[in-house]
Amino acid sequence: MNPVPHPVPGEVVRFVELSVHLTGFPVFDLHATGMAEMYLDTARQQVGRSRFDAFLKALRKACAPRLDPAKLEPTDREIARAVTYLWYTGAWPRLAVAAHADLRREMANREFVVTPSAYTEGLVWSTFHGHPAGAKPPGYGTWSIEPAAPPSLAEIERECGLERKDATDHPTEEHRQDERADEAAFAAHRLPGPRVARDVPPSAVPTARAQEPEGNPA
Repeated sequence: MNPVPHPVPGEVVRFVELSVHLTGFPVFDLHATGMAEMYLDTARQQVGRSRFDAFLKALRKACAPRLDPAKLEPTDREIARAVTYLWYTGAWPRLAVAAHADLRREMANREFVVTPSAYTEGLVWSTFHGHPAGAKPPGYGTWSIEPAAPPSLAEIERECGLERKDATDHPTEEHRQDERADEAAFAAHRLPGPRVARDVPPSAVPTARAQEPEGNPA
């Protein structure tokens, strides 16, 4: 007999929906970590329940239609950074001194890992198709497989359901061609991402040029 799944509390659902805007990960992936309720409880403990609920209201307004950090007050931006950091690393970070003072926090302003399972469920590992050391191994021989190319901003927005409603906001084909031309202008070893690190061995990366002396020698 299969166990009856427990319904997800509405406050957790709303927290996850807003976290989509902060993390760039869809609702399914955030729920799949199994950490949503714990992260919400942690944030409320660190910020204060009423203050964090007020932050969520401000964040919802700032996300209409898409997240605009400029619409948030400095302390709310710092809370948003902390929540994003929490999702990606499984740790609550040390807050900016000004935000720590503004929130009148009574606990020590230090970074800490919420729980060992939060470390293994951090979103950071998914961003480069890796896995936490000593946990969740991808399988034998998978390191020989070239990782997928990173998704574009448009693909992330589409997967997260954050697509722009205004058609004029979508990049045109001419704009995409300009972006590809800009990428082609850089040498492969200077581009970010794990794929380049595997495609170009260290011995093939040219060394930096020595700085030319000023003026001509006599």
